[in-house]
Amino acid sequence: MTLIQAIVLGAIQGVTEFFPVSSSGHLVIFQALFGLKEPQLAFDIFLHLGTLVSVLIFFRKDIIGFFSGGKKLLFYIVVASIPTFIIGFLFKDAVERFCGMPKLVALMLGVTGAWLILVSLKAKKNKLKKDLGILNSIVIGIAQGIAIMPGISRSGATIGAGYLAGLDKEFSVKFSFLLAIPAILGASVLKVHKIGQGITGSDTIVFLAGGITAMLVGIMSIKVLLKIVKNDKLYIFGLYCILMSLTGIILF
Repeated sequence: MTLIQAIVLGAIQGVTEFFPVSSSGHLVIFQALFGLKEPQLAFDIFLHLGTLVSVLIFFRKDIIGFFSGGKKLLFYIVVASIPTFIIGFLFKDAVERFCGMPKLVALMLGVTGAWLILVSLKAKKNKLKKDLGILNSIVIGIAQGIAIMPGISRSGATIGAGYLAGLDKEFSVKFSFLLAIPAILGASVLKVHKIGQGITGSDTIVFLAGGITAMLVGIMSIKVLLKIVKNDKLYIFGLYCILMSLTGIILF
């Protein structure tokens, strides 16, 4: 992998991790287009850690609040993370095999697109409540667990589940991104043994460049997404995913 490819993939990760269009799906497709035939698992860890830092920086006040008056929200994040970790642990090997199937990944992008359009229509009737409750937390956690499948957007799945639960739109986005913290850490831990297999001395700068790019682009992407959600335009991402799905199926 070249430095330019790493930076491009880092920018793609920074946008697609937070835009509900599936970062894993885009990485699989673009890596295939770049001729990187094998799943770049070690490199993907660096990219995801880069976007994790984006969340930590953007939502630092909320995270600091966990240690004062935000214990209720922290409790819901823990509850939602449990089904995510169970699903991730049980199906991690199957997911890694799935990463090598670009056409199936493209098909899952179409599923994400249909989901986003559906929840966008439902969101117009939201009750705008901000109290999650245990049941809604579990449902959102299951949605996040399903999104380990490449092509299914993690943010799209969790934000959409929040929409269907009648939650406030901006709160759904915030909860989705805060929930990403343990999810990304957990996924990285499950794959960390792959790092030694995937990195040589000359790869270090390339991988770091990708991770730093993902972090910087990620911060900007969160700001843009919050504005789009506020204007009830989530369906735009659904149309985009369907277009990308059709393109991927044709290409592969």
